[in-house]
Amino acid sequence: MNRFQVDKLKSGMRFSKPVYIDQNNMLVGANVAIREGDIKRLLKWGIREILSEGFPVDDIQATISAIKDDGTDLGQIFSDYNKLIAMREEIEKVHLDAYNAVLKAHNSIRANRLFATSDLERAVEGIINILNKNRNAFLFMYNDFKEWDPLALHAANTTYYALLIGMRMKYTKPKLVELALGTLMINSGMTQIPVYITHKQTQLSDHELNQVKTHPILGYQAMKKLGNFSEKSCVIVLQHHEQYDGNGYPRGLKGMEIDEGARIATIADNYEAVLEGRSYREKQFFYQSMKQLVGLGARKFDTVLLKAFISLMSVYPIGSIVELNKGGIGLVIGSNPHKPMRPIVKMIMTESKQTVRDLVIVNLATDQSLFISRILDEKESGITMNDAL
Repeated sequence: MNRFQVDKLKSGMRFSKPVYIDQNNMLVGANVAIREGDIKRLLKWGIREILSEGFPVDDIQATISAIKDDGTDLGQIFSDYNKLIAMREEIEKVHLDAYNAVLKAHNSIRANRLFATSDLERAVEGIINILNKNRNAFLFMYNDFKEWDPLALHAANTTYYALLIGMRMKYTKPKLVELALGTLMINSGMTQIPVYITHKQTQLSDHELNQVKTHPILGYQAMKKLGNFSEKSCVIVLQHHEQYDGNGYPRGLKGMEIDEGARIATIADNYEAVLEGRSYREKQFFYQSMKQLVGLGARKFDTVLLKAFISLMSVYPIGSIVELNKGGIGLVIGSNPHKPMRPIVKMIMTESKQTVRDLVIVNLATDQSLFISRILDEKESGITMNDAL
């Protein structure tokens, strides 16, 4: 068993396996929070160490229970990764085409001008094709895009995540197209909000916030008036800020009253929003974004759709830079749907912090001697995701 110092414990700490005072007496079960009173009693009794076959986990890990190994083929993982790298130029072109299609539509809405949806439809076709080839194509969406319009970029990026969820839910091709056309246009209403509000770097006033909250209605109206979209795609724009508990806007819809496409869009929209840097805040990273989604959980999102997204991305999302228990540093490049806490990692640095020159991939679902000990950001690790790829 592993030994842990009692004076290092914190109230609320959980372990992946039961925790014991000694070989015969259990303190708490797996994923059960240790209370402040437990710690005080242990210290009062003179107990300096506790025992567990597991390790500390945080709240995001405690929300997911791993079940049997899904038999992931490591050879297939190598093949998929090499294909991803070979596809980089193609992936970046598809992403640029999607961004430009959204930007063109936004400019038409700003000018109150009719526009064709053909460019958007071609962009959707391109994204679906690229995700069918490799679902990790979104990893190349995060280059330096400081000169790009943030509203159009956000919509394009959100669409990749929405489509991944739709694919996981076994959507037909027509349903995927309607979903993607909706998410590509989720910021269409924001183009009609005064620029001083959309670019404001301080807290919005109540009046300004109320103006922002009109953008789903404005977007819906613009799509109906100026474009040629299905009602389904328009409703996704109208409802993508509704929340599962009824505290969203513009109508305060609740649960299944919200269109399923909009319920997918809100997960994708929130995940992408945390990843984006702004002039008033630094960008966050994949793990922090996933942790926020899980934290909001059933209050804001459809949990069935959220679990589908987590199973695709893993609790340690693809793109996360992680340190393993033995000191090596790697990039999460794949997930194990049945073991979301044990993803697939491409090693970047050895235990002695030497750069790994060859392609070394570790499947944590099958290598039980290794586990993720902590998440690193680009600044802390000195490694960017694009360099790691």
